Amino acid sequence: MSGRLPLQRWIRWFGIVVTTIVVILILLFSFMPAESAPRVSWIPFADKGAHLIAYAAYGFSSFLATLEIPGSSARRRRRSDSALHISSWAGRSIIISLVTGTILGALVELVQPTFGRSREWADLAADFMGLVVGLAVVLVLLKILGAFFITRPWLYDPNWEEEVDESRREDSRRVDARRGGIG
Repeated sequence: MSGRLPLQRWIRWFGIVVTTIVVILILLFSFMPAESAPRVSWIPFADKGAHLIAYAAYGFSSFLATLEIPGSSARRRRRSDSALHISSWAGRSIIISLVTGTILGALVELVQPTFGRSREWADLAADFMGLVVGLAVVLVLLKILGAFFITRPWLYDPNWEEEVDESRREDSRRVDARRGGIG
């Protein structure tokens, strides 16, 4: 395993750290008195745009914090799971990110009136849209990075040698079966 990138560990730690920072910032700005909240003029749709951006950051980082890369663990997996195919393995992280982000947004909206802020359910809709945007961005990014790593399994997959040997044995069995059937 020496020389191999601990890819999943790096990605997860990055996701955990960034998610923690994003949640702290969301809570800080959500419960700050409205008159002392910073006004940012460059964000489209002002308040709703800020919600979208904040929860896009949450969706992006939360996805990374819960990500399980196929082939990254030391235990044996099926050969078809070793490729970085987003559609087959990202569902768990997507659901966790959407559910936790929506719960966070709903709780913030419920508690905001106790801090002198108004409760707007349109903010929750903007939060959810932000989660979807953040997940879309991270999935596209992982698709691009996956194209790099799929051709270099020795960088992240501890089982890649076994899988190569297994596929060679399967290929030689097919060749032997063809020769045996012809002669």
